[in-house]
Amino acid sequence: MADYYQLIAKAVAGLDPKAPSESRRALYERARAALLAEMRTINPPFTEAEITRERLALEEAVRRVEGETSQREREARIPSFSNLVTDTEDQGRTAAVPMIVTGGATGRLTRIWRVRR
Repeated sequence: MADYYQLIAKAVAGLDPKAPSESRRALYERARAALLAEMRTINPPFTEAEITRERLALEEAVRRVEGETSQREREARIPSFSNLVTDTEDQGRTAAVPMIVTGGATGRLTRIWRVRR
């Protein structure tokens, strides 16, 4: 059995990071078609059980790569605290920063906290 994860991860890494997820889906479809075509032409032919096993291994690699890629995209969209106010003209001014509150204080805050830089 081939290491499909390494092949798929390398192919996805070669895509433009700003490309839409449709480009990844197209890559996955090409990989599925190529695997099936290759397995159908090999002599002696693969059994249906072997083909199914290889296709499932490819699907697992796709799920793993897609999960990792989606996680990186979510993390890239979350701004860090230091990125909230970046302009030098904003230094020294008060900025309204929405905050996420967890734990026992959840729901008790009724105003937006003010952060002084």
